[in-house]
Amino acid sequence: TQNDFIAEYLAYRDVYLDIILGSETFACAGICETCQSTQATFNCMTCTGDHGWCHPCLIRSHQSLPFHKIQFWNNMCFHDITLAELGFIWYLGHGGEPCPSHGASEMNGHQDERVDDVTEAGSLPHNTTPITVVHSSGVFTHVVSWCCCLGSNPQHLQLLRAGLFPASSTRPRTAFTFEVLDHFLIDALECKTSARSFYEKLTCLTNNAFPDTVPDRYRELMRVSRLWRDLKNRKWFGFGHDTESEPGPGDLALFCPSCPQPGINMPLHWKQKYERQVGYYYLFVVDGNFTTQHMNMRQPKLDIFLSDGLGYMVAEREYQAHLASATESREVSSFFLIYSSTLNMLEEIHFNLRATGVGATACARHGCFIPHCIVDFQKGERQVLFNILKINRVDDKITSSHMNIDYSICNAIKHAGETIDNSLVIYDVGCQWSLHFAERVNNYYNLTLPDNTEIVAAVGKFHLSAHKLACFPRYSLNFIAGAGQVDGEILETLWAPFNKISPTARSMSQAHRQEILDDHMRNSNWKKLVQIIKTLLQKYKRANKGIDDTKVPFEELTSSLEVSKVSSWEQDETQAMEQRGEHLDIYQLKIDKAPTMAEIRLRLTETEYADTGKCGSISWLINGIHLEDAQDALRVDIRKVPKDASASQKAVVEEKRQKLAARISQFHEVADAMMEGIEVDAGTKHMDDMRFCAADMEEEARETEDIEVASEETGEEVAAEAMGIWMPSSILHPDALALGLGALQAEELHLRQGQANDCLEKLRQVLGHKAIIYRQHFQSADSTWAGTRSKQEANRCRIKIDKCVRSYQRARNAMQRLGADEDTLENVYQEIQPSQLSVDREVTEENRYGQGSDRLAWFWRVNNGHDSHEGAWMDEFYRVNWLKAKARWQRWEEELSLVRYEMGWTVSWFRYKKEGWERRFHKATKDGHRAYAQ
Repeated sequence: TQNDFIAEYLAYRDVYLDIILGSETFACAGICETCQSTQATFNCMTCTGDHGWCHPCLIRSHQSLPFHKIQFWNNMCFHDITLAELGFIWYLGHGGEPCPSHGASEMNGHQDERVDDVTEAGSLPHNTTPITVVHSSGVFTHVVSWCCCLGSNPQHLQLLRAGLFPASSTRPRTAFTFEVLDHFLIDALECKTSARSFYEKLTCLTNNAFPDTVPDRYRELMRVSRLWRDLKNRKWFGFGHDTESEPGPGDLALFCPSCPQPGINMPLHWKQKYERQVGYYYLFVVDGNFTTQHMNMRQPKLDIFLSDGLGYMVAEREYQAHLASATESREVSSFFLIYSSTLNMLEEIHFNLRATGVGATACARHGCFIPHCIVDFQKGERQVLFNILKINRVDDKITSSHMNIDYSICNAIKHAGETIDNSLVIYDVGCQWSLHFAERVNNYYNLTLPDNTEIVAAVGKFHLSAHKLACFPRYSLNFIAGAGQVDGEILETLWAPFNKISPTARSMSQAHRQEILDDHMRNSNWKKLVQIIKTLLQKYKRANKGIDDTKVPFEELTSSLEVSKVSSWEQDETQAMEQRGEHLDIYQLKIDKAPTMAEIRLRLTETEYADTGKCGSISWLINGIHLEDAQDALRVDIRKVPKDASASQKAVVEEKRQKLAARISQFHEVADAMMEGIEVDAGTKHMDDMRFCAADMEEEARETEDIEVASEETGEEVAAEAMGIWMPSSILHPDALALGLGALQAEELHLRQGQANDCLEKLRQVLGHKAIIYRQHFQSADSTWAGTRSKQEANRCRIKIDKCVRSYQRARNAMQRLGADEDTLENVYQEIQPSQLSVDREVTEENRYGQGSDRLAWFWRVNNGHDSHEGAWMDEFYRVNWLKAKARWQRWEEELSLVRYEMGWTVSWFRYKKEGWERRFHKATKDGHRAYAQ
């Protein structure tokens, strides 16, 4: 472990420190190691090993090592000195040797007036210029001697050929090594380092004691890094070779190798090769990020774009033309009332923003940003007004649309190509966005789609749980043929890096910000690309496991159902997949709830005399169940009594005990009349499961008195809360039949089932309330008071949850004694475990997140019944569960099919790229171009 290594270090810490301090002396003091004749006084910190040189030998040995750091030994200690101070001259154009044509060119003598043109040793040699060179190890000032041969390159090109990028092309006085520019780009991508922080690091590496003495080249770094990024991108994408054509929209962007791209990784006439086993071949996910903001520029007209629309961000001129043709709508659906008011509030706060965020479209299966599809938001994903019929009637004139997202989606579909017609678009508010999308495309010339394009809208699985229940069957990915196993939330994972760079990019120029965002999206896609083989293998294994987990249960469920019902459900499913819309409502339950105890009581009361020959038996049984609940409530009160309780507190408990004891005594008197002289044993005593009692004591957060202790203080043999209550369930079912109490037990069994149903319904509701408290109040609490208040509310929910569970346990235990069949107890009324009461991933509605695995606690989907009404509900319950089980299995089958296709498409994509670079290799006429293409 890490601690073991640190423990080993402690044993050698003093030795390590002694060796490090020993390196501060001049180990090679004496004769120069090169000439063997002069006293050695210089050492190099950058060279490996210990060395000692005299002045001339030091300069000769470092003629091609201008960025090494030199130390001078003064017979006592080292002090830093630069090569330039020692007379080092950097000769350009002749392999480090002086130019043989000094004085033959008109280029000599141009020195920067802002520099003294002298060194500590005196005036600069003829035809030289002091240049500040920024390297990955620090900032250096060197005297550069230019090549003056006839036909020699201008100074900025001489620097470029020497591996130095000039900050100016007219009179270069600053240059950056290619290495430091590469380091900066990688630091920006991986560490999210700003240009200021990066340059301050270089300043500290140069002179940590006096950083103010280091030349400030921050602005030059900002400018040169943009140029370097632009050149690298054009080099990577082959436009250094394909000089006959300029890059078009999205040509400087990487895309997903595993998504279908006719003509690239699949044949143009793919329909003749592939069977139509998958309904949708393009799967897009759309989302917005409101952290990636941008401030208004003072002089936007002066901004110069280097790659406008060539990467992932859309071209600015065309996008602004699209925005200018749309005006903001004043009429929005009720779905967006709260949403729009929030955005308006944000707009007032961020009034100086040119963009309030960005909207993106990516491939839903692999999370790769789609080129030329990223748009800026102005007022959130705002609503616009399109003049469709150009008449004055408002109802004919207005339709709502996401003007920004429309543009992004249309560009994404056009980038995908025209030979694949079907697209699946996953959007957080896809239910609203899709309503009039076709109208907007038809009536606005900047929104265009390929002919025969068919779009199916869906909502991501996590966001769908926040929609109303009606959206669930119509927009769930679980019920879309061809969707495979996608959650539609992959873009959420891609925004994290952008949130880190947003503060830096917020105040950049628009062009610079666009390049930064393009670069990070390109890097994100690159990481997806290099990991694609591993990703596809994981998907393949996961798909096979998913089929194994869902196929057999579905087949077992099908075999247990009537063939006629299954056949009818299959017809409904086929119609729903073909026509969609309201036909998808077959995936929702049509009977809301199982019968409650009140409903059961009403039906039993109507027939109680005919069944048992005793009037009032139902009321008596109901009274017994209420007495059990009263005992439970009294035990809760006793658990809350502190050990140092006052006399008044104890008196209140004692008064409750006496009243409850009187009620129980009266109940037993009625029981004697019901039994008609039959001798019965003592009633059932209920012991609370302490796993579901902790919340009672936590509410007061203090030590409490035990029930048995409280019972002793009453002076009675048995306290009221511990008394046994005699009911038909107090006798085992075989004994009750022998005593002729079978009819009473049957009535109690029905009531206990109603009690259990009521408890489960209340349990679901309280768990839902607790989830809301945790998600909307506790997690977002902005003060200690709010957090404490939320905790108190959550604890009250826990108390109600425990109460429901204890009541359910009493009902289930009674059902066991009343002879309920084992199948009902094992499959319908199961035991509740504490781990099943978590609300981390549970919701009270059917549109919950995580249905692909359906691992929620059993009581979220269970109900029971045996009479005609309840039998209809069970048919409905089995119908919906059968349809969902089949949908889960089909999505995994589609996933496996898609992964197999994607493996082939990936191989074809790499072959296509390989062939492209081979073509460039054969066309290239320059050695460097051929070497890079190879």
